[in-house]
Amino acid sequence: MESIDNRVEEQRQLIEKLQKRNVKLQRFYDEYKRVCRNEEERIKELNCLYQVAQCVVIENDTDAALDKIVRIVPHGWQYTKDSCARITFKDNQYLSSGFFESEAVQSENIFIETVIAGTIEVFYKPGLASEADNPFLIEERNLLKGIAHIISFYLEKQRDNENRKLIKQQLLHADRLATIGQLAAGVAHELNEPLGNILGLAQLALKLPEMPNQAQKDLGKIEDCVIYSREIIKKLMEFSRQSPLSKEKINLNEVIDNSITFLEARCIKEGIEIVRRYAENITVSADPNQIKQVITNLTVNAIQAMRNGGKLIISTRKNSKNAVLAVEDTGIGISGENISKTFIPFFTTKDVGEGTGLGLSVVYGIIRNHSGDIKVSSEPGKGTIFEVCLPLEGT
Repeated sequence: MESIDNRVEEQRQLIEKLQKRNVKLQRFYDEYKRVCRNEEERIKELNCLYQVAQCVVIENDTDAALDKIVRIVPHGWQYTKDSCARITFKDNQYLSSGFFESEAVQSENIFIETVIAGTIEVFYKPGLASEADNPFLIEERNLLKGIAHIISFYLEKQRDNENRKLIKQQLLHADRLATIGQLAAGVAHELNEPLGNILGLAQLALKLPEMPNQAQKDLGKIEDCVIYSREIIKKLMEFSRQSPLSKEKINLNEVIDNSITFLEARCIKEGIEIVRRYAENITVSADPNQIKQVITNLTVNAIQAMRNGGKLIISTRKNSKNAVLAVEDTGIGISGENISKTFIPFFTTKDVGEGTGLGLSVVYGIIRNHSGDIKVSSEPGKGTIFEVCLPLEGT
């Protein structure tokens, strides 16, 4: 009897030992599965990060790159089929397939240098949010930060590339204008003398007695045409910077007011409101007559762009080195294909008889002759802004 009891006890102890071993094996197996699952998740995350990095290296078009990235992102999250992503940049949204919004969302800002330029968001379906306060893993939050950093770096690189292209275009444009300026000076010099002779002879002929009416009319037309031609030559000379420059200390705000006085009645007649936004005490060393011509030309150009009325905003400001004059209109704007041609002599989009295409070229020549700079920005249908930079007095 005792031996039977002993065997039973031994079997019981063996069963307990086996049960403990099974528990340990189950724990080991559960831990193994957890590690494997974590490894799979890490591989998904690394693969997602690699594809995003590869995309920004290969793709030069910003829209195409962001569209590809937003489609890659959900594949890096543990619930891939229940997630979606959105990238917001410059008022544009890029969405992954099957996009939806929910309260289960994680978000990171996209920066260009220190300025927020957009966001990237990942959403989980609402059902997942009820299972936990935050259904996103720490690794997923870190992954989103990494993707946001890659996008920020890419956008900064794209901006730098665009700036380099713009500078190159500006240099080529300046070189072309300088060449045209030299040509214009030579042409103007050669034409001045024969036009002067034609004008003088026409005026002498008009003084002859008993001149037939038709001949008088024809000679009058010749006189008008010569005067108009000489005006174009004058503008060519100004564009080519051959006119003498007489600088003096001037108050920029006062020169602006004096320049637009004669245009105020025209603005009222055409339904254009003039808005002045002046900074105080802006003094520059410049030729007052030439600066008046700059302001007049820019103002007339703005008025002509607002056929149905609008708002003409003239403002001044200054920084440590320059005074900045801005002339803004709410007119038809300039198309992208024409904005690079703005300061080219004789280029105009106006109807025949409304302009020679020299007004803005003259402005460019005057400003460059004052060691300044002029920039133009425009949006078709919304308006145009011309910004003139002139060195402050004493700089």
